[in-house]
Amino acid sequence: MPQLHSETFAGALRRAAGFDSAGGSLEDRLAEVPRIESLDDLPEGTPVWVRADLDVADRDGVIGDDPRLASLKDTLAYGRKRGWRMLLIGHRGRTPDRTLEYVYQKLKATEEGCGPFIKDWFDEHAETLTGVAVKGVESLKPGQFLVFENVRKYDFERRLWTAVEDQLPLITDHFSRIAAAFRQGATVYVNDAIASGSKDFSTTALPLAMGRVALGVFARREFEEHVMKARDAGLVCFSGLKLDKLKHLHGVVKRGKVELILAGGSLAMALRKAESERTGRDLSIGAAGDSANRDEKAYVPPSAVERARQLLVDAAEQGVQVVLPVDFVVEDGSVVTEIGNDQWQRDIGPETSALFDREARAWADRTERKVAFHNGVMGQFENSTFATGTQALIATLKGLGDSDVAVYVGGGEGRAALERFGSLDDVAHAFTAGGTILKCLAGRALPFLEALAAQASAKDD
Repeated sequence: MPQLHSETFAGALRRAAGFDSAGGSLEDRLAEVPRIESLDDLPEGTPVWVRADLDVADRDGVIGDDPRLASLKDTLAYGRKRGWRMLLIGHRGRTPDRTLEYVYQKLKATEEGCGPFIKDWFDEHAETLTGVAVKGVESLKPGQFLVFENVRKYDFERRLWTAVEDQLPLITDHFSRIAAAFRQGATVYVNDAIASGSKDFSTTALPLAMGRVALGVFARREFEEHVMKARDAGLVCFSGLKLDKLKHLHGVVKRGKVELILAGGSLAMALRKAESERTGRDLSIGAAGDSANRDEKAYVPPSAVERARQLLVDAAEQGVQVVLPVDFVVEDGSVVTEIGNDQWQRDIGPETSALFDREARAWADRTERKVAFHNGVMGQFENSTFATGTQALIATLKGLGDSDVAVYVGGGEGRAALERFGSLDDVAHAFTAGGTILKCLAGRALPFLEALAAQASAKDD
């Protein structure tokens, strides 16, 4: 089976890691990545690496009915029908110490053909699969699968996260050896983890050492049936604490599709501060703007305000309407229109909820682009004191859906809030992969798609 030689491997890894751009759109990249049906000619018993989305939460060691695990069913069924021996790898969270054993127990109880759980499966010193791992693979019967322990327990999985360009040659040499060792287990690779947006070894480097690759059933369906439609959103609603959403929102503006932006959370604080500076008005965003609170999640650094300023300039140039909160619920539960220097905003206020609803409905009446996308929550919705803004927004989204707008909701908290205050049936689709979808809307490259496309275009070296 073909695999990339050293120079091609290095170039492909640079591209997957974001140091080089191959150009082209998301549509172009998807066209380059093989469908899972392209593997139908594999003989029964062929081992196949399956990069799965196993990043689910447990409660006292018990995994509930999680949508991410449910999304894996179709690929497992596809491989089982064709007699593949499937080797599942994935992670939970960003730390290396969270076990996948609870996930394994859930899969064992819900899926046919479950084989062993392999805890210590890679020898980093010898750079090889352990004997236990090799025997585990060999023990599988056609149609069965096994689960390897959290791949992030190994340093190589996380090495590319913070790498700078000067480090890439050494990393490439290391990765090429590790990836070659994975061929002991299988030379075919399927990625069905659409949420795997980080620069993990298992998504950026491993495919480059494989003979054949494909995108899993669920991931392909999500891209083709939902992501492509969500990318045409004329209304986007962003909120939450993660200030890197500013970068994604800025990318959305630059793509030139959006007409109306509704913003909440810390993201809105950065935009409010930037807007006040642009207009020469003195405005406090409260404790979020105090550098003494730089270790707090809700802290808004000057760099975020500068990014917000650039976003507002580009939005104005393109005629994009940006609607920001006009009142807030602070930590004592009171509603204010101006945030005190020592106060934290915890939710949007009732006037803002009404404003968002009016603007969204007015947009729906005038637009020809009947697609909306929402990501995040307006406040700490787990606490009833700070849940009103999110609950009101879910009602607004339902209203848009009732007005023939196709509403898409990002994963994570946005989806959880939809299920709490409404129903998945209230929208066109709710994603399980928030971060990946944001990158798609912003026009940013996805490392795992770059790697799959690079390997798929490789010649037999």
